[in-house]
Amino acid sequence: QTSHCRGPVLWRLSVPDWITCDCVCRSSAMLAGTASASSSSCPPDGAQAAGASAGASSGSGVARRRNLPGTPAAQMWNWPVRPLVASEGPLRVAEYIQDLLRQSTSDLERIYELPEGCCVDPLLWQYEHLRQFLIELNLLMVALGEECTPDTCPKMTASNEWQYLCAAHRKTQDCAAIDYMSHTIDGSTALLTNAKHFGSRGSVPPDSGKYFQSMARRLYRIFAHVYYHHRSIFDEREAETHLCARFSHFVMRYQLMSPSMLLVPQDAYETNRST
Repeated sequence: QTSHCRGPVLWRLSVPDWITCDCVCRSSAMLAGTASASSSSCPPDGAQAAGASAGASSGSGVARRRNLPGTPAAQMWNWPVRPLVASEGPLRVAEYIQDLLRQSTSDLERIYELPEGCCVDPLLWQYEHLRQFLIELNLLMVALGEECTPDTCPKMTASNEWQYLCAAHRKTQDCAAIDYMSHTIDGSTALLTNAKHFGSRGSVPPDSGKYFQSMARRLYRIFAHVYYHHRSIFDEREAETHLCARFSHFVMRYQLMSPSMLLVPQDAYETNRST
């Protein structure tokens, strides 16, 4: 029986920062078992920061990029974007991307253009963005809640014109939409965390970039299904995160899909970006 629990996926894709500051994401970070300086537990009601606010200065005068225990939600991740050239470590690209997203999810050019003034492998840039999309797609799955079930959506469709078979089995077969989306996210996660193809967070072998196109095509179908069959959820999430707008811009920018494959009308997410 297929499990709809997103915990294992979040574990495999754990990173030091999370976009949102609600308890769901912070709990996911704790489930990940990470001890990064940026993660924190949910503060109790009425808890005060008592000198532990995010981005507080250390004795040396250097800003600490930390969310300390007791930090109020409004002050989480309260630090400026650090230039990528000033960052170090294997997660510097992932941390930089999340800094950009926390600053604005609608500035598509800034988020997805290769940073100037530093040498970043375009394949590594795409790889880290795909990892970030998977984290956020998990949250979209949670938002679907009880609206998308094997009873309400017994097949993976986009409008009445497109139906997709699930490739997560020995032979492609029909899957309920919620299972298809779960299998797609799980399969993409397993691939991006496969040490054989992606052995380092600091570089991507040239041959491994070949997986990005098919991955992007399958992940996009999630947006198409949610738009055509769960429109209210699509609009609500898009207004908050601009996720479909960002994914569409990303796959066009790096030629991972052709324009004819974009089934969600552009005005569906452009309207949300402008409001």
